[in-house]
Amino acid sequence: MNQMRPQSDGQCPASRYLARTPESLVVGGYRAWLHFAIERNASCLDGIRGRFDCHLGKPTALVAMAGLESMIRQLGTCAGCPLRCFCQGSQHLCRDECLILGLISGLQNGEDESAYLSAGNLSSEARAPEVVASAGEFAMALKFAGQQLLPIPVDTVHWIIKGGKAAPNSTLH
Repeated sequence: MNQMRPQSDGQCPASRYLARTPESLVVGGYRAWLHFAIERNASCLDGIRGRFDCHLGKPTALVAMAGLESMIRQLGTCAGCPLRCFCQGSQHLCRDECLILGLISGLQNGEDESAYLSAGNLSSEARAPEVVASAGEFAMALKFAGQQLLPIPVDTVHWIIKGGKAAPNSTLH
């Protein structure tokens, strides 16, 4: 995934990454909340609620949804430009989705620098602590339910921020 070139089977490397349940829940939740915010249609959230219930259990799913909402609301007040995402079901990742994964993965895996760098590039360096704090409940609810993301090293976050133009020293996972 570090160079986002199609695989020999024609698939984008992101599709294999998104096949993992933890990453799929994070990206799917992020996309659902952004589409809900744009369309003001609660049905945008129905599919992700069902997936959270299935993979996290109902009590933890409620905590995860609340944490996800808190994170999206905080990003909405902090972001310097509109947040971006692909449509639900897309097997590709945009820059903001990669940074969301870097934020949640960093929190779950003790990669504080990755988490803060991701948060700062989704909002601003000054607002990064607020974004990290708001994302904590979501990250820990997923981890508590056994849905831990693969680690994303800080070198990879730097590469994402640069638009994938310079190869990182390590891979995404």
